[in-house]
Amino acid sequence: MKPWHEIAVPHPDIRAGKFDESVFAADLSDVVAGRGPLEYGDAETFFRKTYPTQGLVNLLAVIASRLSGQKAGNAVIQIQTPFGGGKTHSLIALYHLFTNSQAGRPAGPVSQVLEKAQLDSVPAVRVVTFTGTAADPLGRTPWGEIAEQLGQYALLAEHDRKQRAPGKDLLHKVLADKPTLLLMDEVAEYVVKAKDFREQIVAFFQELTEAVKVLPRCALVVTLPSSAPYGEDGERVLHQLQQVFGRVEAIYTPVEGEEMYEIIRCRLFEWAHEPSDEARKVANGYWEMYQRLGDEVPREVREPSYRDKLRKAYPFHPELIDLLFERWSTYSTFQRTRGVLRLLAEVVADLYQRQHPAPLIQPAHLNLANATVRRELVKHIGNEYEGVIAADIAGGNAKAQKIDREVGSEYTRFGIASGLATAIFFGSFSGSERKGLGVQRLRLAVLREGIPPALVGDALRRLEEELWYLHVEGGICSFSSQPNLNRVIVEKEEAVGDERMAEEIRAQLEKLAGTELRVTLWPKGAQDVPDTKDLKLAILPPEHPKQSRATDAFVDELLKKCGATFRTYQNTLLVLAPDEGELSSLRQKVKRLLALRAIHDDKAFMRQLSEDNRRTLESKLRTLESDIPFSLHSAYRHLAKLGEGGLEWSDLGLPTVGEKGSLSKRTLAYLKSQELLLERISPHNLLRKALREDEPEKPVSAIREAFLCYPQLPMVQSPAVIEQAIIQGVREHVFAVKSGDKVYFGDDLPVPVEAGWVLIRKEFVPRSDLQVEPVDKPQKPDGTDTTRPGGGTPPPDRSTLERRCVTLRVKVPWDKLSDVVRGVILPLRNDGAELEVEILVQARAESGGIKPATWENKVKETLRQINAEIVEEQCE
Repeated sequence: MKPWHEIAVPHPDIRAGKFDESVFAADLSDVVAGRGPLEYGDAETFFRKTYPTQGLVNLLAVIASRLSGQKAGNAVIQIQTPFGGGKTHSLIALYHLFTNSQAGRPAGPVSQVLEKAQLDSVPAVRVVTFTGTAADPLGRTPWGEIAEQLGQYALLAEHDRKQRAPGKDLLHKVLADKPTLLLMDEVAEYVVKAKDFREQIVAFFQELTEAVKVLPRCALVVTLPSSAPYGEDGERVLHQLQQVFGRVEAIYTPVEGEEMYEIIRCRLFEWAHEPSDEARKVANGYWEMYQRLGDEVPREVREPSYRDKLRKAYPFHPELIDLLFERWSTYSTFQRTRGVLRLLAEVVADLYQRQHPAPLIQPAHLNLANATVRRELVKHIGNEYEGVIAADIAGGNAKAQKIDREVGSEYTRFGIASGLATAIFFGSFSGSERKGLGVQRLRLAVLREGIPPALVGDALRRLEEELWYLHVEGGICSFSSQPNLNRVIVEKEEAVGDERMAEEIRAQLEKLAGTELRVTLWPKGAQDVPDTKDLKLAILPPEHPKQSRATDAFVDELLKKCGATFRTYQNTLLVLAPDEGELSSLRQKVKRLLALRAIHDDKAFMRQLSEDNRRTLESKLRTLESDIPFSLHSAYRHLAKLGEGGLEWSDLGLPTVGEKGSLSKRTLAYLKSQELLLERISPHNLLRKALREDEPEKPVSAIREAFLCYPQLPMVQSPAVIEQAIIQGVREHVFAVKSGDKVYFGDDLPVPVEAGWVLIRKEFVPRSDLQVEPVDKPQKPDGTDTTRPGGGTPPPDRSTLERRCVTLRVKVPWDKLSDVVRGVILPLRNDGAELEVEILVQARAESGGIKPATWENKVKETLRQINAEIVEEQCE
């Protein structure tokens, strides 16, 4: 679909952004005086740019019929229109019709009027005008003005000077039973201003309506506002006038329903009345989109009649015009200023100059960053909304625009969040009770070709969470000058000090630290961490993040010292440091948590909140309380320990969503996965790590101490790990243990293993303690056993000997692979074996088959990424 500006071209002055504001402010007094814009003052131009609505044609035809004397018609008519400018426009049309009868012919509105009234020509009549906004209460009275224009001032001169209303008989003489048209505009405003003789004016109108009613070739057309001017005083005046005219008047509405679309288009665009094929294509495109959306949009927009409405309103979306019609036009100030056409002209000029790409002009496309467009709205609702727009909707720091920038480059150009906020603002105000928009109507205001509908819901949630003046009640979104819960939260956050925030982080860490390790929270120095044999975890305070240069020195001192002395059990201490980047997010969440608690605990304030806001507050509170443990895991993920080369850092990685457990438990799990903490150790590995090659023996107590003291050795879960390895090593003839004079080799050791025992390499075990075959068996001279067939020495017991090479080929259930790694691969690796693992995978899909994308993009790509060698590949 083409952009609207390639099909509906605005008038040249609008395209240039230099149009005259006065062309949208009709004034009957200016037309009569020969001043004002050409569009109103010149009859030919006026009728050429006036769309002949059915209501306007009917009005002019009724008046022409009455004044011609051929047919009875309404004598007194009040004009009502929904938009500012329509009433006065109708009076000007009457003025030009009866003062310039040839204008607008042969094919213009005048021809339609004559045809409707069944007349050959416009009757010659006297035209008298009175404009309440122009008339001066200190000058001529309305009756004096009428008499002067009719050349009968002498009859009413005294009444005019004394400001006394003339009687009906005197008015008959002034009107003289000649064809006369009285056009009276904005009379309510004049009556409000003329407070000194207000009652006389009301009495005059009562007498005038009675006089006009009985004169067959006389007509009075008057306009009254739909709402009262000037507050309570104006309300009383309007009520009085409505009672006077209501007795005899007939009410005409020159503009009804969808005719407004034609009027607007005629006034703003170089456009034929019948939409083009391109416009029909756009209307069809939007309507088909609404069919696909189903119940996500209102039912009426899916009806076939709405497709016609889209076509008639082109290039505007009907939702934009309807919101002006139903909401903004109810403001009395909106009608008496520049009105709807003035606002739309500014909108069109702005969008045209920016070459906005949308096929229709929708509520989301109003540019509130444009000072002129913004002023046209704000002046009706109050200047305080300038701050609301700047904070939430449009401007360099507006939160909605910030959300758009965070969505991603692919969708930033659509400005979903800003468009939604603009549409909500546009639908938030009305002179009546109806305010705000629901999500169904917001989709109409924003969605167009290329915008994924799901983005609307996502952006709306972000707006609700972050904007300060957006209120959501019962699913209806609206803006107010009063801050919402978000702003209250921000104010409470600003009151949260660093000390209170630190206290809460510490309290949260205390709950999350766990008991799997002995934890020291936020040590201030090495003396705060005890030097004990049990596994310990020191959790650093936020002022010592991993990325700080000072942290390395602080952690190194913790690991190596305990107060002024060196730490003995250096291989039992671990340190967790926070990540500097994650700390910022953590602090913000903790600050918000404290703010929410403060609001929740303020009972008086909670009573003022709506039910929706209370539920929102409680939901935010629950969400944060569950999120903070995850954030703590994300922040406290840098693990430090001493290694063979000194201080070593590891990254535990980001936790998985929903991960539960303590920091101690997560630390232990990481150490075990990296084989930095052993739950068991093989006898061979124990021997290799505990004794130097030149050491024949070592006390068991010294071995235990070595694993606790020396960082070059692996950490062990507990002393029982060493004990089990010693028991197993003795039983399997890997080494011997001496207790006093007794040597255990191939035996089951008594438990527990005593600290005074000594571990001995098997080659240094006295021969008397070795378990060998009896020496009294018959032997050959070479020492071989004569009792065995064929001679030779008996074969050794393979179950007790070390294996140099092991090869296994086993079938394993696919869901047990992790058990194989844990129970087969890791134990062999712990014995110091060099491993080569070959996997045979046979996959057969009985139905559907294995997708090529799965095979190439997932299976083989994964193997390539882990540098696996594919020995054989077969595919059927």
